[in-house]
Amino acid sequence: MRAARDRPEPAPARATALGRSAEDLDAFQEFYVATVQRLVVYFTRRTLNAEVALDLTGETFAVALQRRQQFRGTTNAEAEGWLFAIARSQLSHYWRRGVAERKALEQVGMDPPSLGQAELERIEELAGLPELRRRVRHAISGLSPQTAYAVTQRIVEEREYDDLAAELGVSQDVVRARVSRGLRALAATF
Repeated sequence: MRAARDRPEPAPARATALGRSAEDLDAFQEFYVATVQRLVVYFTRRTLNAEVALDLTGETFAVALQRRQQFRGTTNAEAEGWLFAIARSQLSHYWRRGVAERKALEQVGMDPPSLGQAELERIEELAGLPELRRRVRHAISGLSPQTAYAVTQRIVEEREYDDLAAELGVSQDVVRARVSRGLRALAATF
């Protein structure tokens, strides 16, 4: 029987590219190359916008680079988990600040910088957005017309419940129920 002192110790954080990057900046590039595509796909699937996904990816890696010394994991899976925790935080911040930023850009009449159509299409292809859009359209077509309209107007067009209720001649609670029922039905299909 092996003594406790003979057991191999867990690999130090330095074994991962992210762990090594605390002292070797080139290792961060290795970590970036290994994870960037998954991160872009993650953001693209959640925002449905390739340009936003690239912005969020850049912001996430900037935070990871600044905080790389804080990483305490020992495996590549832990390094990726650490990165995606930052990504979830960046996505949350994006949703909170997005409305204000869009309004500010509209007020001054500016558009954010954009990528070429070929780059956007490639990112959307990597994220599987064409197939996802097809599946969503198919799932929405399976809803009742009233429910499909309520979901589309509220979620896609971002209309307010009171506006929809007035248009449809029903209460806000009825509109909320239709949207909720529709979203539950859509979630069940994925």
